[in-house]
Amino acid sequence: MPAALLLAAVLSAVPPAPAPEALHAAWPGVRLSPPSGSYTPEALRADLESLAGAFRDVVRIAEKGRSSEGREIPVVLAGSGPEKVLLWSQMHGDEPTATAALVDLLAFLAENRNEPATAHLLSRLTLVVVPMLNPDGAVRGDRRNAQGIDVNRDATRLQTPEGRFIKEIRDRYTPAAGFNLHNQSPLVTAGPGGAQAAIAVLAVSAARNEPEGPALQRKRGLAGHLARVASTFVPGRVTRYATDYTERAFGDSMSRWGTPTVLLETGGWHGPREEERLVRLNFVLLLSALHALARGEETADAAIYETLPPNVRGDLVDLVLRGATVHGGRGLPPFRADVAVVKARAFAGDGRRLPSAAVVDVGDLGHLAGLEEVDATGLVVAPAPAGGAEAWEKVVAALAARGLAKDGALLLDDDALAREARAWAAGRAIVPWAEVDLVLFTRAEKGLVVESFARGGTRTK
Repeated sequence: MPAALLLAAVLSAVPPAPAPEALHAAWPGVRLSPPSGSYTPEALRADLESLAGAFRDVVRIAEKGRSSEGREIPVVLAGSGPEKVLLWSQMHGDEPTATAALVDLLAFLAENRNEPATAHLLSRLTLVVVPMLNPDGAVRGDRRNAQGIDVNRDATRLQTPEGRFIKEIRDRYTPAAGFNLHNQSPLVTAGPGGAQAAIAVLAVSAARNEPEGPALQRKRGLAGHLARVASTFVPGRVTRYATDYTERAFGDSMSRWGTPTVLLETGGWHGPREEERLVRLNFVLLLSALHALARGEETADAAIYETLPPNVRGDLVDLVLRGATVHGGRGLPPFRADVAVVKARAFAGDGRRLPSAAVVDVGDLGHLAGLEEVDATGLVVAPAPAGGAEAWEKVVAALAARGLAKDGALLLDDDALAREARAWAAGRAIVPWAEVDLVLFTRAEKGLVVESFARGGTRTK
């Protein structure tokens, strides 16, 4: 039989890969991950052991490394194919989204093991999965490990037990592809002035000037595939991660050591149940990419990778109040300004971690976009007292006792408001990096009436 006909016959025998939409629809039925989208090491171990116990023919816990503080680092194998694929997550302890997605992915493969497409994937690939490389950091909600070292910058010195373990795993299995799974800040845009980036990908370099070749093409193809599938669900929100070759980083080192590696960074997807939607998206992306690998189609989307907009940082915040009349809390006359606020989050990447929501800038902030934008041209903004609604009620009651409030309205002109706001703010002010809630007023005939509050980085009526 001619070679071309033989190839066509082989391809025709391969079952079609499931559509991304079908994988998306399948996720709720196989999901094990918690609603928070974040595992504790104990809960992760319980779910993995449950899967391995129920589906020994598909999922098996191969071994367990140990963290700096002695916590288990499980390695899960799935499939029996000749090509090994390494997927590792939560190298940074405060970046949990892909960990949850990997557990759900394993559950899907186990429960659908007899479906033709899944059976084909499991016969072609052996997945080597490290769902939580840094359990000590996960317990603390910390990027770094218990030694205080960023494990992702320990690939050359290997001073962390976590780093040594993932290197040993790579050397033992010599995987033909790697997926380095992270979370990035949700306050990143898809290109200058673009939408919030939900997903960023990178074909991780093996050298400062990596030559063209099969390894680079495989990485570009996988990154392009992830981007194409992601764009089905988050159009205009997929980026190319911006970073230079870093010899001491593990993704770069994996590529240098012979495992072509793709970086997948999960950003933000503003709206209800954000964490769940991002876990589901990761589940779909990773499964779809694995099907492409199993079918030998991983380079088909390489051209897409080159078209992706870059990650842009510094242009996005959670909340912007536009054109407000600001009483800053220091007793000064009011002024017109924009006010930008960011939320506290469980992870901050290598950026500044905030214990609570904070004002990040005041003034002309036309260069910033907010996930929530408020036209505040008719509003007066002042710092709110610490203590939430109860504290505000006490302020209003005290003002009413002095004849300065009636029926919930404040009977204050600008001079009086400047004086009183300084008193109830008790040293807090609307200045950059101040962790302060805000109260927004409208001017009515009966006085200043509360329109809303900005608490925790969100405006609430």
